[in-house]
Amino acid sequence: MNRKELKEEKEKLRTLSLKGKCWYLWAYYKIPILLTLSVIFLFQQAIGAFLRSRQDCMLYCAFINQSYAGEANLEDLKKDFYVSKEFSKHQVLTFDASINLTDALYSNASSILFQSLIGTDTVDIVITKEEIMELYHDQDIYLNLNTVLSEDSLSFLSEELYYNTNAGGQLIPMGIYLKNSILPSGYGLDEDSILSICTLENHPEIIKDFIAFIFPAVSL
Repeated sequence: MNRKELKEEKEKLRTLSLKGKCWYLWAYYKIPILLTLSVIFLFQQAIGAFLRSRQDCMLYCAFINQSYAGEANLEDLKKDFYVSKEFSKHQVLTFDASINLTDALYSNASSILFQSLIGTDTVDIVITKEEIMELYHDQDIYLNLNTVLSEDSLSFLSEELYYNTNAGGQLIPMGIYLKNSILPSGYGLDEDSILSICTLENHPEIIKDFIAFIFPAVSL
């Protein structure tokens, strides 16, 4: 872009409202914006992977599309669970609230990051909304809870289970509604949130401990 074109662009932007400027920039510079965001997300993930390689990440929980303000409640949740398990200083918890899969500006970059995290068995637990759960029904991201939790646990949580229908028409429990857990009242998470398990490759016992922590009456 030469100096004259740049000047014309500035003049055009100056006449637009804030909403109009955002729409204009998104409409004409969508690709470079997405590429930049993707690079930033992947760079953050690379740094995170390096740091995790020097520590033992006991639980990676992705909080996707939560509407609470800030991350103070997540820090409190992390601290309380960390203390309850008496982890050592080399054992860490990762509570990631950076992924947004419905925002028009960030969804593509977030989707790339999320798929990368899932593909490398990094994410142990996802806490999100039903609309996001439905996006990935057919991608084998969520584990069948029948193969993870005990019959007693499933029985206790029977009223809280989120189901998906498999190819044979069977209802498979793929998540746990969190309305009656301690997370909405104690830590400000949305009541319509759902917890799903994505892998047992890291520390499956800690996943069960976390579920027992947020549902204190559950024996796992």
